[in-house]
Amino acid sequence: MLSIVDRASEVLQDDTVTVREIHNATGISDKVIKEAKSSKDITTFVNNLKYAEVLALADLFNDIQIQFINQQNDNDFYKFVVRMGEWFEEAIGIQEEYYDSEEGLDDDLMIATAIQTLNDISTKNKSLMLDLYFSYSRDEQSMK
Repeated sequence: MLSIVDRASEVLQDDTVTVREIHNATGISDKVIKEAKSSKDITTFVNNLKYAEVLALADLFNDIQIQFINQQNDNDFYKFVVRMGEWFEEAIGIQEEYYDSEEGLDDDLMIATAIQTLNDISTKNKSLMLDLYFSYSRDEQSMK
């Protein structure tokens, strides 16, 4: 899993992403972007940027990754997000059914609420969803 600084640094090191594209996506001045791209230590340069700028760069990295995955793999990332949403809904339903059953526990509805919170958090966080996607798409042998 890449940190926010790692993601921001990757965008600045990527020669396929132009200064103009970075500027348009982040609002960072062309001058600052050019300095960063030519820096010998991009990570240190990124650490000296404003937090909002680092977040904007990391978000651009995420968007580029998502776009690449979807273009190369028939909207695979989008399909994964939909599948995760279905899983969360199913898990919430199961917890609600447990609560209403004879085997139900007092905290089954609280677990359902926690699952909904996880769903809300993960679907709003592109970095987390990308990490989950890469975990999902790895070779299944790690689970055996």
